[in-house]
Amino acid sequence: MKPVCLIPTWRRPEFLWHCLKNIQRAHGAERYTYLFRVDTGHDPDVLKVIDAFPLGKVVSMTKRTPYQLAKQSYSLLTGYQQAAQMTDSLVVMVEEDVMVRQDFFEFHEQMHAAHSDLFCSIAVANPNRRMTDEGQEDAYYLSGGDYCSIGVAFKPEVLRQVVLPHATSSYYSQPIAHCLKAFPGSPFGQAFAEQDGLIRRIQWKTQFGDHMPIAWPWKARAYHAGFYGKNRGSGPRGTLSERIATVAEVIYSDEAMRTFAKHPEWYEDSRPINLTAPSCPLLHLHPLDQAANGLRF
Repeated sequence: MKPVCLIPTWRRPEFLWHCLKNIQRAHGAERYTYLFRVDTGHDPDVLKVIDAFPLGKVVSMTKRTPYQLAKQSYSLLTGYQQAAQMTDSLVVMVEEDVMVRQDFFEFHEQMHAAHSDLFCSIAVANPNRRMTDEGQEDAYYLSGGDYCSIGVAFKPEVLRQVVLPHATSSYYSQPIAHCLKAFPGSPFGQAFAEQDGLIRRIQWKTQFGDHMPIAWPWKARAYHAGFYGKNRGSGPRGTLSERIATVAEVIYSDEAMRTFAKHPEWYEDSRPINLTAPSCPLLHLHPLDQAANGLRF
């Protein structure tokens, strides 16, 4: 069975256009089935962009629910559920505003081939850990407690057995209350209760049982380009082609991303990388000094 690339999408077809163009350039992209999870209330242009995508794909529409805070979480987690049923290989998730480097898929494949006990692998620079060295192209490290939902890959059995048992009506109806009850003593308190916060708590809890780490690259293989969207304001107006052009002027330019970021931390979260790369070299595990690199919760 082919590995699956899950792509959640909603109201930013101009970002989705760029996301898919970069995916098509990635080494090994043709080996994947692409599952588009389209949330309710989507921009109709999203479907036009998906229709033009030439690789093997499945389009899945999220049903309307009464959930409020957990609306997006429901769409993504049920998308994970569908993806995990479609493959016995990998489930890679790329949101519509994530741009991947050409060796993106190869990074994930290497990580899961090298470590059978991973919680997941994540291809972006770790936003929760301050690294002292960013220059080692062929290195990766393992850590725990610092998950983010950007350019992530799971084995389907981890999704089915570890993550998705928490994707219940109890969580969707009252995500904060569910997280407080299910993860007492977590360092996150009432914050970050949407799907990424839920999964981060799940991984945090595995440190006291199965010790399932996350694999991170020392050099990012993707980045979050969403300089507008949920919690970051509205985007450009105009036709789809005009919006695609506007996005192109910003997301590939370090200077433009710094200018458009309304807060310094947004720029740090969305700093562009060079997306052109040869096939991924054989990676080696870096002897990370955990004590020298504190986690930021």
